[in-house]
Amino acid sequence: MADSKSLFPYEPSGLFLLDKPAGPTSHDAVAWARRTFDTPNVGHCGTLDPLATGLLLMVMGESLKLQNLFTSEAKVYRGTFRFGLRTDTDDLAGKTLGDPVNDLSSVTEPRLKEIFSRFTGTFEQKVPLFSAVKVKGRKLYEWARKGVSVDLPVKTVTIRRFDLLRFSPPEAEFIVECTKGTYVRSLARDVGEILGVGGVLSSLSREAIGSFHRGKAYVWKGERDFRREDVLNAFIPHHALLDMKNGG
Repeated sequence: MADSKSLFPYEPSGLFLLDKPAGPTSHDAVAWARRTFDTPNVGHCGTLDPLATGLLLMVMGESLKLQNLFTSEAKVYRGTFRFGLRTDTDDLAGKTLGDPVNDLSSVTEPRLKEIFSRFTGTFEQKVPLFSAVKVKGRKLYEWARKGVSVDLPVKTVTIRRFDLLRFSPPEAEFIVECTKGTYVRSLARDVGEILGVGGVLSSLSREAIGSFHRGKAYVWKGERDFRREDVLNAFIPHHALLDMKNGG
């Protein structure tokens, strides 16, 4: 464990850019930041699922007042869809629904590009069954675990870019730029349904949030893998954030 007292002689205020690995939850990352920076005043600006990797923004101290501002920024994701499969979570972590589809002859690169283009712009997206969206006072995943069927709500989302990067059956690599609240898992599900073969999210990394990029983040590898200089390089003090916010 790092000597967190040596990071700052006072309670820190600012923004910390973390590159989260697959496995830990966003809550785990926040708990690590609280220990490392020796402050309870830490919040994050947009959850990443445990299997997802990439940029997680954390606000501390006075910068907690800017949390909603950063959370509402557009996000860029890179990942892969796997076709021929359906799960209850719309990703590889879930329970398989029905039999896998082995005949993927209907899935071609031109077809994928055409379907991806349908999802650019503003539209209503049905949220995943396993999500934290509340219906009748409970989170959807709580209803799902009880086996209770509920109507999935829809959210208005905007996708500015949705490009196919590479297609190697049964997987397609993509990049998407979208607004807050967009579920990339739902994109996997909906593209797979249009193709008639099913689809799930097989990997996902968040590359950017607004003007902040993954390449500037601290690569978190665990509790003992602590590099003080790298941590400080990924920290933006509160006064610098205010200058950025005001165009300075």
